[in-house]
Amino acid sequence: MDLDGYEFSRASAINADRDANGSLVLDVPHQRFANLRGLPLNANGLGPFIRVRVAGLPPRPGVYAVVRGPNEVLYIGRAQDSIAARWGATGYAVIYPRNCFRGGQSTNCRINNLIRLELENGAELSLWTYTTPECVAMERQLIARLQPAWNLQGRLNQT
Repeated sequence: MDLDGYEFSRASAINADRDANGSLVLDVPHQRFANLRGLPLNANGLGPFIRVRVAGLPPRPGVYAVVRGPNEVLYIGRAQDSIAARWGATGYAVIYPRNCFRGGQSTNCRINNLIRLELENGAELSLWTYTTPECVAMERQLIARLQPAWNLQGRLNQT
């Protein structure tokens, strides 16, 4: 898939854990957090969330695109260390209880929830990647040009 002159490779379908009936398995991790400091939930921390399943991601830095159907880019992101790690157990794939609260990874919560909503509505999502150590500048450029619906930066640039 060509995105503004960069040839992205399809890495994986985006799936999630499902129960025996085919329904998404939901999780509300904030209920498992011993919130001793009384932190408020972040804007995206309530959930529910899912366990995202992707395969074959490169363990290198780069830019990734969440795509609905054959070519509708919903989100552009970057991983400065490893795309595989960004989409693994410490990233979008599993929402840890602490990330639901202020100071946690609000973006992980937001993207996981948006993926959940798409999958609940029967959408086919896939993850596309482009490996490069120059991922910060490339991500900014692609968001500015493509203005994907899930990128907050793209919305801010429109106003």
